[in-house]
Amino acid sequence: MKPEVKYIGQKITLKTIRDCILDLKLSEDRIILLNSQNFDDIVLEYLDFYNESIEIPYYLLGVLISEDNSNKVPLNRIGIINDDDFEHPVYYEENFDLSDGEEAYRCGFCGRIIDKHGNELFDDERERIINYIQKFEDSIVNKAYGKCCKNQW
Repeated sequence: MKPEVKYIGQKITLKTIRDCILDLKLSEDRIILLNSQNFDDIVLEYLDFYNESIEIPYYLLGVLISEDNSNKVPLNRIGIINDDDFEHPVYYEENFDLSDGEEAYRCGFCGRIIDKHGNELFDDERERIINYIQKFEDSIVNKAYGKCCKNQW
């Protein structure tokens, strides 16, 4: 699967993705893949705007918006593929509760998921923290200085 990579603007937002779907006349048999960091931004934007967690899998105008786990889509670009070429992840319910006394951390500048030392989290650990934050209203989430934004401070 080699996605067709496109530039849709300086910042990838729900609006720029929506406009892209309409401009390119994408149908339900196409999938938009986002770089992991851009997908995080979309999840946070959705949470800020609607004040609720995004539903995964997420469809916008009937088009699946998914995270590119193959790292073929560069930051601030989108990848477009056919539904037939996409290996759909299996979603199942798990207990994502953190162990007693453990806390989640977000960068105080950009909101990315980080560890207590400011290092950005990836893959399974990142997913575990995101699911924990989304699932539990009383989750413990602290803001910290993220190394992702070290130039901000």
